[in-house]
Amino acid sequence: MIRVPRSRTASLATYSSVILLTAVLGSGCGTQSAPPPSAGKGTTAPGEGKASAPAPRVLLTSQLEAVLPNQFSIPADLDESRTRKAWDNSDATYCQSEGWPDEWCGEALAVGLAAFTNLEDQELAIRLISFSNSTTAARLFHGEGAVDEVGENPPGDEIDGFEIEQPNGAPTWTGKGINVRQGAVIAKIEYTWKAGTAIPSDRLRSLTDMVVQRIQQAQAGKPPTASAR
Repeated sequence: MIRVPRSRTASLATYSSVILLTAVLGSGCGTQSAPPPSAGKGTTAPGEGKASAPAPRVLLTSQLEAVLPNQFSIPADLDESRTRKAWDNSDATYCQSEGWPDEWCGEALAVGLAAFTNLEDQELAIRLISFSNSTTAARLFHGEGAVDEVGENPPGDEIDGFEIEQPNGAPTWTGKGINVRQGAVIAKIEYTWKAGTAIPSDRLRSLTDMVVQRIQQAQAGKPPTASAR
């Protein structure tokens, strides 16, 4: 064992005491804790740091076709499908053939059509047109008729109802329609029937609710499942 001379031991003790006293005085006698870091350094202020809601998805051809209702999502008395298809608008032929204005076809991404019938006295056509953003769709949207029959708290961002007189030149048929915009998608819903046919009073409204919900589901990146049954 190495022995330390007494004089050196005393010096070490004195030196240690000085270091200890200095440490205590420098820390405020050891009774104060370090101040908390400011909000700008390593902490998150209340309400910050939360993930924002994702932007609505732009609906291209495949997504727009999924929005179109199928035979399982429309009323059972109209489940005979005539067509259900969406087209890319790189060629505006389909867009123009569906009756959309030329200005709309010049800016659309895709168009779609679903048509149903009961082969007797009722027919339904749902047309969709998709744009790159809601600003463009809002600029182009406008109603077709003076009769507003969309009810209270209607679905969609913008909506307008219109009458259909003698669809396709058939004098014994009549109908009603609704134009509705949800985000960057505009839908035209046309429901026609033979004179004297008993039609549920809320039929057109329930169809519109379904279409808007299916658009919203697709814009959220979910499979459209909304139904009017």
